[in-house]
Amino acid sequence: MDTKSLDKQDKAHLQIYQNFMLAAKIGIIAIVATLVIMAATLV
Repeated sequence: MDTKSLDKQDKAHLQIYQNFMLAAKIGIIAIVATLVIMAATLV
């Protein structure tokens, strides 16, 4: 992604968005892992 045309505030917003998306991915992975562990212990 080309960020040369973005000003300082736009770059800050982009960084916040990227951090949010990373946290969301980690949260989804944690939920899926928890569900898999729960299913494995039921068998």
